[in-house]
Amino acid sequence: MGVYSKKRSDGTTAWFYDFTINKIRYRSVGGATKTQALRAQEKVRNEVLDGTYNIKRQANNPLIENFAETYLERRQHIRSRSRDELSVRTLLAYFKGKTLQSIDASNIEDYISYRRKAGVTNATINRELSCLKRMYNLAIKWGETRTNPVKDVDMLEEPAGRTRYLTEEEARKLIENANDFLKSIIITALNTGMRLQEILKLTWNRVHLEGSIEPNIEIDQTKNNQKRFIPLNDDLIEVFKSLKGNHSEYVFIGLRGNPLQSVKKPFATALSKAGITNFKFHDLRHTFASHFVMNGGNLFALKEILGHSSLKMVLRYAHLASAHKRKMLNNLNGMFSLIDKKNINKKVSN
Repeated sequence: MGVYSKKRSDGTTAWFYDFTINKIRYRSVGGATKTQALRAQEKVRNEVLDGTYNIKRQANNPLIENFAETYLERRQHIRSRSRDELSVRTLLAYFKGKTLQSIDASNIEDYISYRRKAGVTNATINRELSCLKRMYNLAIKWGETRTNPVKDVDMLEEPAGRTRYLTEEEARKLIENANDFLKSIIITALNTGMRLQEILKLTWNRVHLEGSIEPNIEIDQTKNNQKRFIPLNDDLIEVFKSLKGNHSEYVFIGLRGNPLQSVKKPFATALSKAGITNFKFHDLRHTFASHFVMNGGNLFALKEILGHSSLKMVLRYAHLASAHKRKMLNNLNGMFSLIDKKNINKKVSN
């Protein structure tokens, strides 16, 4: 039959190829234009003739915008869906009209150049490439395509992560200048390293103050979808006990008794009153991690508490352990020394 076009239910036009070799029929979406369909047909025909085409893995090869719609529909329960939606919107602005199989590594390299010329940061481009890579992995799993071209593209180098943290004095000033409901939220962040949304969505059934287990917070709606338990220190136990009577399923509520959606304005006010600049709420997480390490906490325990998937994510705090190491080594002073300090002092005085 060659190539032909069809109107889709969404109003777009798709071009298909359809041919037969040795009584075996090969047909699929070839692209958004006749030219794309002809190229796709020629590619598949050549693969069939030279024996490299695997008929058992023949895919539907949809247009990327049609697959993206399916992809997002099936990921509604994923916590990072809003990030995916933004990445997909940006990717489609460039790749719309192409089928999954028509996009190769060189097309993706061109996309990277296009985004960099627009002044987009390497970190943002990497998030978009990660989304595209995930789309292709699922497309292969669902039988929509055969290969993932993103795996042949190198991610861009990113600058070291931000590690701004508060000194003990700055943290005390911030707490003192926060309003009452914000104080407990800041104290929780400083003592657990929890993300803001994890704190605001925390419910009482996830706070375990009493019972056979050690006091802890159970986090199940995490960034990487892995449940984790954060131990509670004595200071935080007292904070939660003081909040117990709020008559809400949520631990932290606003002035009207409703769950909080944001603390942006009161947090900015507290920072201004405390004279703290260049600081974000997420930096409270860095503050917790930094002081945890500086006070003797090990990186593996920190990884578990923060909910990171690998130690690589917490290595940025490794250098902060040096002061603690020196303090611990100083505990050995005098234990294994060949020098008699008393005699040295006597000789000096003589």
